[in-house]
This record gives sequence, C-alpha cells and structure tokens, in this order.
Amino acid sequence: MNQVEEKLSHCFSLVFPKLAANQCATATSENTTGWDSVAQVTLLTLIGEQFGIDIDFEELEGATSFAALAKRINEITAASS
Repeated sequence: MNQVEEKLSHCFSLVFPKLAANQCATATSENTTGWDSVAQVTLLTLIGEQFGIDIDFEELEGATSFAALAKRINEITAASS
C-alpha cells in the first residue's frame, strides 16, 4: 500500500468504523454500509484535510469507491507538485 492509499484508508476508517482495515481497498458506495450522501461529504472533507488539498465536491461526486478516490487524489497531488 502506498502513502496515498494509507492516508485514504485512514479516512475510510474514520468515516466507516465498522469497515475492517483489509476491506478499505475494495470499498464502494454499493458494498459499504452507511455510504450515503452525508458520508460522502464527510469522507471528502477528511480527504481534503488529510492531503492538504482543496476538494471540488462536484468533481469528486462520482468517485464512489476507494480505487476511484485514490486515482483522483494521485492525479490532484501530481498536478500540484
């Protein structure tokens, strides 16, 4: 697991405390209990804080999986460095 995935996994564990650590990488809005619009906003807010990035909620609205979020975070952080 790379640094982005580790930080993202931490965010997921805070928003979805019942999610086992080994389940974070495969988490999606469809297979994760409690992933609703409020959880999505909370997750995106935590991601912004954790990674020190400004989150465009509309841009990440469709990012409803750990993999999609990790990919987008990698793109954002690569573009800003």
